[in-house]
Amino acid sequence: MRAAFSLLVLFLVSDCPGRTWTSKEGVTFEGELVEATVQTVTLSSPKLAKPLKVPISELATPDQIFVRAWHADQVREKQAVARMHPDQRRQYELLKATRAIGENFDGKWPGIVSAPGSLEVSDLSEGAEGKFVYHSPHYEFVCDVQLKRSLVKRLAVLFEASREYCRQLPITSKKAHVAGVRHRNRILLFETKEGYAKAGGPPGSAGVYIGGKDVIMVPLTSLGVRKVGSSYSIDYDKENRTLPHELTHQLTDHYYFRSGARGWFSEGLAEYVGVTPYRSGSFNVKKALTAIRDYVTGFGRNGKGGRALGDEISAPNLKSYMLQSYGSFVANGNFNYGMGLLITTYFFHFDRAGDRVAITAFLQALREGKEGEEALSALRQGRSWDELEDQISAGWRGRGLRIRFQ
Repeated sequence: MRAAFSLLVLFLVSDCPGRTWTSKEGVTFEGELVEATVQTVTLSSPKLAKPLKVPISELATPDQIFVRAWHADQVREKQAVARMHPDQRRQYELLKATRAIGENFDGKWPGIVSAPGSLEVSDLSEGAEGKFVYHSPHYEFVCDVQLKRSLVKRLAVLFEASREYCRQLPITSKKAHVAGVRHRNRILLFETKEGYAKAGGPPGSAGVYIGGKDVIMVPLTSLGVRKVGSSYSIDYDKENRTLPHELTHQLTDHYYFRSGARGWFSEGLAEYVGVTPYRSGSFNVKKALTAIRDYVTGFGRNGKGGRALGDEISAPNLKSYMLQSYGSFVANGNFNYGMGLLITTYFFHFDRAGDRVAITAFLQALREGKEGEEALSALRQGRSWDELEDQISAGWRGRGLRIRFQ
């Protein structure tokens, strides 16, 4: 042990990142604490082939105190996690996994986004209570009926392509970046709408994301899946907008559901992903703006559904719209979802020549704990509400859409 510690001091010089440590002999070095027990501490450094375990007693007294306190905190954390409900534990572990993920606000806006080329899907056969469980790299989906392998693969491609889309969007939603080996996103599929409603799906809805359980529930009929004889297949005349919408909710960091964003932005973002043209495992983001306009104003692409708000839209004043409660937002869902999509799209692409400065500042403010008018102040960037209304109207007017704020 003593020889190993001497070797560590030899390799860990001040260039290495991490905490500065001091040995009992007064030698200082830098390294990162990996784990600790009552008697030993494991430290890592880029200059070492692998982490090195050394006795705590070989450290200077202040560092011994630091390590023992850190170890005690880890023990308390493990005990607390063990007492958590499984859903709470899952959320906790997910939040912990996002801490090491950096921001991507400076990234480029995606053009074409595709699911990984070689996609492995595992059939775990019949699970508990007659459920059928399937795994793709980042998803676990459970269905109450058995699905053909070809259909499972097609659904997995949609799931993974949606995740990749959310991952590439430069809005720093870290949940979309968590590796599947640490956290598989869960989806519950139901053969019928009756089964979906019995399990807690909201009446009349095509699908739902339940944040408390971090799970998506959706009936197969909402995915364009229909029964053919004793099996199921994709109906290619049906749209797949519901699932990408709900998948986006599942992959959106909790910060973006704060007051001031919950409603217009949280739903606008999900609508943005859901409306983007999708075909054969790829989202064509380059064609999103045309699809968005068609979807909001009429009945969508090729007559396949939309908000039907028309080319001239009378909207409430922007401040009250953005600050309304979520209950109020969903009470007039058709209009508010469509309007949220238009405003979100404006800040993504049109505001100040598309530099995304305002939306980035807004999202950063939310991540810092700000909400309501304080967070929206970052979005306004010194502009009055009237000025912002005029700019949003002008941005869409050039694309054949007139928005009049009251």
